[in-house]
Amino acid sequence: MPFSIAKGTAIRLNATKRLREMDHGDLVKSGFWVAQLCVVLATVIGVYLAASAGLRQALIFDSVTKQESNFYLRKSVYDELSDNVVVLRAYADDVLARNPPQSELLNQRPLLSRFVWEALRFSPTTLETPSAFLTGGRRFYLQVDDLIDKAESRTWAASHAAKRLTDLLDDTEQRLLPELKGSYEALGKQLTDYGVNLEVLKETL
Repeated sequence: MPFSIAKGTAIRLNATKRLREMDHGDLVKSGFWVAQLCVVLATVIGVYLAASAGLRQALIFDSVTKQESNFYLRKSVYDELSDNVVVLRAYADDVLARNPPQSELLNQRPLLSRFVWEALRFSPTTLETPSAFLTGGRRFYLQVDDLIDKAESRTWAASHAAKRLTDLLDDTEQRLLPELKGSYEALGKQLTDYGVNLEVLKETL
């Protein structure tokens, strides 16, 4: 036991001696601490900038992805609405304008395409579409159904319904459709500026 104590004491004395012999001058120099502080600050700033850049890129990617989906949605709504305008104009000119019997009106009710319009309820990007277009489309279909119902029920004369329907179609072609087309084309330009290839979908068809 005395030998162990002596040995331990010798080791401690030797370590103390070596510690005293070391050059601790750098530890008391201000330059050392400034350098260490700069290293810490550089590390913190680097981590912050990297995280900030990563977050910014993630947000941009998410925004561009949603805009791309909304671009195709707006274009699809435009195409479907345009097709329905053509169908309804032929119906107004060839059927309603002749003021045919009620049985003929019931048999020749126009078949409108509403797949895209109905699909809007399930699209996560629907509410990112300007409300003017959603409201315009909603009012268009409501008025069309109302006019056709009034003609078929003889609430209005078919020829009068034809005139009212023609006025609605003219307004849609002159106002709603051009605005909707301009909207999706402007959105498409923004996506192209981000490097999104909008022709990919066409090439796969």
